[in-house]
Order: sequence, then C-alpha cells, then structure tokens
Amino acid sequence: MTIETKKLLRLVCALGISGAGCQQDHGFAAMTPELDPGSPDIEFSIDIALQRSGWGGQVTRCHLQAALRTVEPRDEEMVPFSEAEGTEIGLPSVPNSCVHTELSDQGPPVEIGGDGDNWVIAGELIAADEIHLISAERTIVLDQVELETGAVRYEWSGCTAEDFPFGEVLDLHLPEADGVFIEGFTVEEAFAVGPDVVITEPSGVEQSVFHAQEEDLSLSWIERHDLPEIRGQAPEVERVVWARNRSIDEHQPFEALGCRPGAEDMVVAASDWALLEANREGEEAELLVGIQLDTVVQSPPFEAPWGKPISVRSTVSDGGDLMLWSD
Repeated sequence: MTIETKKLLRLVCALGISGAGCQQDHGFAAMTPELDPGSPDIEFSIDIALQRSGWGGQVTRCHLQAALRTVEPRDEEMVPFSEAEGTEIGLPSVPNSCVHTELSDQGPPVEIGGDGDNWVIAGELIAADEIHLISAERTIVLDQVELETGAVRYEWSGCTAEDFPFGEVLDLHLPEADGVFIEGFTVEEAFAVGPDVVITEPSGVEQSVFHAQEEDLSLSWIERHDLPEIRGQAPEVERVVWARNRSIDEHQPFEALGCRPGAEDMVVAASDWALLEANREGEEAELLVGIQLDTVVQSPPFEAPWGKPISVRSTVSDGGDLMLWSD
C-alpha cells in the first residue's frame, strides 16, 4: 500500500466512512460539540512525561510525543481506553489528606509503550513528518513513526533525563509539506515543561524504605527549576501522592491511597497507613507499597490555526518502594 493510499484510507476512516482497514482508536479524549455534523474536527494531542522510581535511582519513562487526527463530531464524548476500564483511585477534596480505594483485578500488567499503555497516543498521517519544539536552549525534533496498527505519532527519539527540557518554554513549529491535510504553522510560547521535582524525604535509597504502620510518614521534595510564565500567564500546577499496595510477587496493586499534598511537603498520617494491609512483625514480608509523587503542570491553552484551543500538560514523577510493617 502506498503512502498516498494510506493517507486517503485514514482520512476516510476519520470522517466516519466505514470500510476495510478502519480501526478503532482510544488515544484521544473529548470531541468539540459545537461543530456542525459532517465537519471534521482536528484533534491535536501532546504528551510530556518523565517518571523515576527507586527513589530517583531509575528512569522508567521518558517521552515527548504528539499526534494529529481528524474526527467527525458527535454528541457523546470519547475517553481514553484506560479511563473506560479498571478502577479509578479516589482523591480527597482538601489538601494534606488521603482517600483509600479498594482496587479490582485489572488484568495483566501494562507494558510501557505497549497497546494498553494509556500514556501512548496515536493519530493519522495528515501532516508533515516532523514537529519542531524550539526553546532558548535547544530544538527538539519529533519524528513521525508509523505503528503496527497503521496509526502514527511523533516521537522524540533522544529523550533522556539529562536532556529533558525541565522548566523550558517551547515554541511549536509544524513545517509545510506537500499533499497533507494540515498545513504548516508556528505558535510562539506554545507551552512550558514543568520543573524537575525530586523527593528529599525519605532520603535517597535505592532499596525499599521501612516504615512502621503506627507512625506518621513525612514526604518532602524540591523543585530544581523555576516554573516559567507562558505568554504572561502562570501555568497550573497540581501535585498528587499515590501509595499503591501490592503483593511482592504481583505487579498489580489491590488497594491504594490517593493524597493531596501541600506545596512542599506532606505528612501521611498513621491513621491513613492503618487503612492499608501491612506486613506483620516477625513474619516474612509479603507486601510492598509503591510511593509516587506526580507533579502535573498545565500550560494556558493556545489557539490552533483551525480555531480550537490546545492545552498541553507535562508530568514529572518521583518515588520508590516502601515496606509497611505492623506489630
């Protein structure tokens, strides 16, 4: 199948005309309900993430990726596959508190970058084969990659923790190209990447932290970069602490705490730890709690050439394992 045939087939699928080769895509969220029926809506998704585990000792995810597609508007909303399946962990409405959630069996573990990975986005071959992200320090090139499913996305192949654009403001440039559905454009100060956030307490240990269930636990962190303004506006910042409890020989957790911290620290109270099942003193350890601090920075939206507001967020995570004990 030629590239031109693939472009036509994807556009036909996107416009809602059924036929051989059209596949369902769970990678995007809400439609634009104001558009007239039959008028294609352009979805543009950008996702930025860096995740560490082992209390900062291991990078488990590093990506900056984007995708474009056209979708026929409809009344109901589409949600990513991960939000339609499984159990959502509850969160409290007030800071410095936690909510306990029992988790159902969520099936086999999700492989990072695999089909069930809700962080991975995908779209269509309807624009230039590169996207350029330009800051005062560098130019990052996202290359178009075709997936086994026939979908495409733009990826930064050189993503590392050392080169990650923490605290940078990025211009977005989509080059011109022949025979594509979306023409090239440039948006100055399109979005910012959040600062590097590192947990300082519990302090840097690669193995599990041991903690008594009957005691409070202090979590604190630092930001290694300033949070820049975007077009004179401050980005929104949200932090969440997750504590997911699982069996040592199992990947999926069976219960969790979702906590809203303060600005620079949080005390997870003994009363919250008492909601989780703990290892018993004098017995062999069977349970492990994964602690994760997520810092989500959402930039003020910019307007795409087709008139739709686009809002970009970045997620920086740090954490590690905690062995919870009770006597």
